[in-house]
Amino acid sequence: MTATSELEVLKALQDLSSGKGMNILPDTTVSPATLPTDIKNAHETRVGVSMLVGITYKSTDGSIKERDFLIRRIVEVKKDAYIDGIAVDVKAPRLIKASQIIKIDDIGTGRKYDNPYKFLQDKLGISIADDILPEQLPTFATVIERMHNEITVLMYVVAIDGIREKTERKVVADYVRSQTPDLTYSDDELDDYLISIAPDATSAGMAFQRILSKDKTVLQPFVEALINVIMANGSADEKERIFLAKVLDLLENKGFRFDLGL
Repeated sequence: MTATSELEVLKALQDLSSGKGMNILPDTTVSPATLPTDIKNAHETRVGVSMLVGITYKSTDGSIKERDFLIRRIVEVKKDAYIDGIAVDVKAPRLIKASQIIKIDDIGTGRKYDNPYKFLQDKLGISIADDILPEQLPTFATVIERMHNEITVLMYVVAIDGIREKTERKVVADYVRSQTPDLTYSDDELDDYLISIAPDATSAGMAFQRILSKDKTVLQPFVEALINVIMANGSADEKERIFLAKVLDLLENKGFRFDLGL
């Protein structure tokens, strides 16, 4: 996707939430952090996560810090990982190395993780080396790997009016189920993941970029789910219609045609 269309995606998401009741804790215009230049062979494992947690960690100066943190992406380097996101209190990008983390609190579910690698494995579906965490990767990890970008965007749209309706979340859950019929996992696992997603336009924009690069067979059911989420309360308002039109414009630029039916 071009730089222009990247900005269009982000602006469309920001415009969608403008003037609504959505409670965005960090400044959504804050860009992702930049990895230090001395880090080699790094690769992004999760992008556009948008998950709000409490992190207690050891800073580079040796002090212990506790802060609310919006996770946007995970970058793996050899056996370790960096959590990239926004420190809510200072509204600034931060990179936190997993090995420096003392504990992580999942704010959405209230679950606490004394082992940061267990959080990465259980909550974000990232495979951790056996010598660091000798536990089997849960089946739900495959759901996260396959669907986390789509979930981030859809849950962003669910939350734009400041109210996370159960009916809207069910639409997202049904969509995820329809795209993962080959996997076995519980409703509680899926619901816990959906609840943990925190709305952030930049994260949703990052996720949307990944979605738009996927095959048309993935895009069609995603757009249908997007429409279903917006229409879950019976109608689409003007901002939602404009947003959907922008999405369709971007898809048409990729040679994809889809009728909104609105």
